[in-house]
Amino acid sequence: MTNQQPWSSFERLADELVLLQGRAREAASRAVDEILTLRSWLIGAWIVAFEQGGADRARYGEGLLAALAAEFKRRGVSGLAASNLKNCRQLALTWPRLGIRQTVSGEFVAMLPGLIRQPSSGEFVPALAANAQSMPWQDDALMERLQRELSFSHLLELSRIQEPLNRAFYEVQCLAQRWSVRELKRQRDSMLFERTGLSRDKEAVLALAEKGRLLESPAAIVRDPYVLEFLNLPERDSYSEADLEAALLNHLQVFLLELGGDFAFLGRQYRITVGGRHHFIDLLFFHRRLRCLIAVDLKIGRFGHEDAGQMNFYLTFLRDNVALPEEGQPIGIILCADKDAEEVHYATGTLDNQVFVSRYLTQLPTEEQLRVWLAQEKERLARREPPASA
Repeated sequence: MTNQQPWSSFERLADELVLLQGRAREAASRAVDEILTLRSWLIGAWIVAFEQGGADRARYGEGLLAALAAEFKRRGVSGLAASNLKNCRQLALTWPRLGIRQTVSGEFVAMLPGLIRQPSSGEFVPALAANAQSMPWQDDALMERLQRELSFSHLLELSRIQEPLNRAFYEVQCLAQRWSVRELKRQRDSMLFERTGLSRDKEAVLALAEKGRLLESPAAIVRDPYVLEFLNLPERDSYSEADLEAALLNHLQVFLLELGGDFAFLGRQYRITVGGRHHFIDLLFFHRRLRCLIAVDLKIGRFGHEDAGQMNFYLTFLRDNVALPEEGQPIGIILCADKDAEEVHYATGTLDNQVFVSRYLTQLPTEEQLRVWLAQEKERLARREPPASA
């Protein structure tokens, strides 16, 4: 390939300038969002510092944000209503060290050369430290990643998660899976933390949040239930397994996110031939982190013990004939509308292969349904019993 100069032809010149324009817009967008995050954190940090040490803080009390908003309006400053100031304050309280590195090093001044005075970390850290609740691994390096890689909208959504362990889980997932804000909201609405942590391997989820590590065991990556509300399917008795399969493939990108990331799609109706007879695996994936094949069998109705035997048959074939020598043992997921915990226990307990049975929900459960389900799951975990059926 020749090393053409950008100006060697008209088409080449146009290509280079279009590429430059696109990259410049991306860089400008990232820079604007980074400045917005730093500005918002700085505003919030000043407010918290004033609330805890200002000479006339008692005069304003809980009305400080409203008073500031009114003053800004009087001075003709837009974009700083009381609700916006509340968001800024929440940002600073959630991540007390988020903007310390850049404000102290002067990088913020370099971005905004008109800034009158640069605050020091000593002015902010004492005021914010009392509100700090973080995991041991949430150091300045992570704060820099959050500030640089996530948008202000991401951080605002994360700051609304009150429980630090829960929030740490979503921080790691946002960075690792590169979720959009919309996907972050969807995963929160479907209670991903609770579904992952309570349904399978609680220790692995705690390790993710407490140590910043992604899930690395089959029991940890398989969820129960899977929430497939994005398919917009009708009532369960009015569609077939073929309909479900087609809908999943039509929404493959969202389905892969619901599966949990690191899933690579290999094929549908994957054919295996044994004894001259053809058999078909509904969906076949490869998991990058686990380094193994994952077979998914779709069941419209309730799980039956024969379904486990069929999946075990598939996995044995994949292990002996399809998996590469350096790959791990294939894993099977039976995705069904309903199941009984006792039947699952006896159907899968003695299998040679790892078979998981998970429910799917075609609509987001109501808050009351989630509350009841969570209570049941917590009680089951305390007794260390198999999952209860929904």
